[in-house]
Amino acid sequence: MKSKKISLCSILLLISFLITNSFAQQDKLQKIDEFISKAMKVWEMPGFSVAIVKNDSVIFAKGYGVRNINKSDPVDENTLFVIASCSKAFTTASLAILVDQGKIKWDDPVTKYLPDFQMYDPWVTKEITIRDLTSHKSGLETFIGDFLWLNSTYDRKEVINRARYLKPTSSFRSKYGYQNIMFITAAEVIKAVTDTSWSDYIKTHILENLEMNHTNTSYEVFNNDDNAANGHYKKENVMKVFTDTQIDNAHGALGINSSAIEMAQWIRLQLGKGKYNGKRIFSERQSSEMWSNQTPIGIMNYGLGWFIRYWNGKRMLNHGGGMPGMISDVTLVPEENFGFVILSNYETGMVGAVRNFISDLFTNAEPKDWEKLMINGFARRKEAQEKEFKRREEIRAKNTKPSLPLEKYCGMYEDKMYGKAEVSLKDGKLFLQFLPSPTFSGELKHYQYDMFYIDWEDEFLTRGWVKFDMNFNSDIKKMTFEVPNSPDFIFTELLFEKLSEKK
Repeated sequence: MKSKKISLCSILLLISFLITNSFAQQDKLQKIDEFISKAMKVWEMPGFSVAIVKNDSVIFAKGYGVRNINKSDPVDENTLFVIASCSKAFTTASLAILVDQGKIKWDDPVTKYLPDFQMYDPWVTKEITIRDLTSHKSGLETFIGDFLWLNSTYDRKEVINRARYLKPTSSFRSKYGYQNIMFITAAEVIKAVTDTSWSDYIKTHILENLEMNHTNTSYEVFNNDDNAANGHYKKENVMKVFTDTQIDNAHGALGINSSAIEMAQWIRLQLGKGKYNGKRIFSERQSSEMWSNQTPIGIMNYGLGWFIRYWNGKRMLNHGGGMPGMISDVTLVPEENFGFVILSNYETGMVGAVRNFISDLFTNAEPKDWEKLMINGFARRKEAQEKEFKRREEIRAKNTKPSLPLEKYCGMYEDKMYGKAEVSLKDGKLFLQFLPSPTFSGELKHYQYDMFYIDWEDEFLTRGWVKFDMNFNSDIKKMTFEVPNSPDFIFTELLFEKLSEKK
């Protein structure tokens, strides 16, 4: 009789515990919902979507706002967004499957599978491995070479081929440098080993197994989907919709377009350490490998497709993604069996604020005023941008003229790594066109001496400066660039030399 009383007492305590936990969880979710709803107005965010996973269950999935400011179609948990660099973990998961199958090893040389692959340094070409490709320690600067794929007409083969001209900025394996082209190369390794494209391999081995049936790997398919968000930007304080010109030439580094509800299944796989609904996709050993510290970055590390840090004493894995007008984030806290995805269609600090707020709540910390902190940080960056433009105007040598008649600046120029650009006269004005990138164009307006500035026709780029240099015979020989507030591009890597005119 006594044991029955104890058993009944235990059951009642368990029920009480579960009810208390359920109320606590609902309270957290309500706070998140309220935080996002308020932030939507503060940040003027057009559309937003979030899904949260706890203990292998989706406990929250919701959309906010609209897919396109010019229409009334709402964002919901099924709305597709470009997840951009959050695709990198899909690439490493695919490689992990091949490692499990014994078809590759993380420390295999890249040239074992891609014999024509070259880095700037022949020794690095010989030594660089699959692990190096996917842990950002190639010796290349962060974002260097992104000109080759973003809004360009180059295919993946040409992007990788031209990367051999990228000069390293640090010694091999000594320093972190975020590198999209190395992940594009990793995708080509998958193709070489399986005779299957990265896209088809991802679909067959990951998306279908996770029932991510709406998710796709094609910009064309994405742009024609009835429930897809559009990217947004502000110009002269007016919200506009991006014109999407991206092609599928960066698979591996990016390429997946998904929804909050389907990304929740991806999170369940990750928290399950390679297992989803009882089915093993990749081994627990490979999960640990991808989550292991590979490259130090200050107080963080990069693993294989994941950033690794500690948050309120809990180990956190995270990766963000960004493309023109889109910001995404995937965060895992394995110790709490918890993770979430955030998708947005306007580039602001709101994603970071929401990410940190959710992370605090579910690691049992009192959330800081993340909205204020992010707004202040965003304002400082904008202020620095405006300050730089003002400074350049103040130091400009007034009342100068170009050294030569405008037609002398015209002609074809070539950067060995990037390709060709043309300067021409249109209605008596100089006009610049990067040939591989149709939207990288605009009028060259005189700044001082033989320097001009350009407000690009591309919606993503910020104002840049172009300097022409001549030889002692007063012949223009080259042009160089500075775009001080350029997002994700390093224009100073470009050196365009003027090509001799055929006689």
